[in-house]
Amino acid sequence: MAIPRFLVDRLEEQGTVMLGESESHHAARVLRLEVGQACVVFDGQGYEAAGVIETVEKKSVRVTYLLRTFAPRDHQDRLHFAIAMPKGDRQRNVIEKLVELGVDRLMPIETDRSVSKFDDDAIDRLRRYVVEASKQSQRNRLMQIDSCSGWKDWLSSAASRPECSAWVLHPRLLLETEHSGVRVVHRDEFLSSQPTSGANGPSIHRWVFAVGPEGGFTKQEISQAVEAGLSILDLGDRILRVETAVSVAATLGSIASNSMYQLAKGRPQ
Repeated sequence: MAIPRFLVDRLEEQGTVMLGESESHHAARVLRLEVGQACVVFDGQGYEAAGVIETVEKKSVRVTYLLRTFAPRDHQDRLHFAIAMPKGDRQRNVIEKLVELGVDRLMPIETDRSVSKFDDDAIDRLRRYVVEASKQSQRNRLMQIDSCSGWKDWLSSAASRPECSAWVLHPRLLLETEHSGVRVVHRDEFLSSQPTSGANGPSIHRWVFAVGPEGGFTKQEISQAVEAGLSILDLGDRILRVETAVSVAATLGSIASNSMYQLAKGRPQ
């Protein structure tokens, strides 16, 4: 059995920490942990520490730990997604994939064919999914969830950042006739299409991917993306569900991000 992990508000260099009410309930009532059992505590900011259960009360659990370590296990704010999220439990699946693959930030977006609306309660639910997935994947810095944005507002923001490599996921076979002249990068060409450096070093510091709803982006939305200067990424001949598209794009972005990061540090690739 894996050592249980609990999220806490803050970790000092060493000491003791009280688990919050929810985490204490999970430790004491669900997992039925006892004094002396091992656990791991992490603060969601990148730090973790191996600990031991010191006390177990009805609504509180105290953990003692010796030394915290910094191990965020993400991409240090280099990998972002904007997604027209699917409905229901599939949202949890999307969050799990993003967290496991080290994505740093997610912004839900509203498009013409969106099926989900995101108020504050819906955003809070996604953040709870992030915590659960971080525990399972042993990630210590939580993926950030932004408030929902409209498609045009997101495009404007993405296009205004020259340090970003911004991509809209859209199958080549679904492109309308008027987009026939638009350059579409296939997934097999994605890595070779990335710039290696600028005049003063690496020019790209962040990769951003937009994923549409189940019905895909509309003709108008693709036109708006092209006009804003974003690139179109084709993931292959088959139409992928959101969860699958997210996994493929996150993997490609991770490889590109890590390659550029090593270049920036002057290491051989």
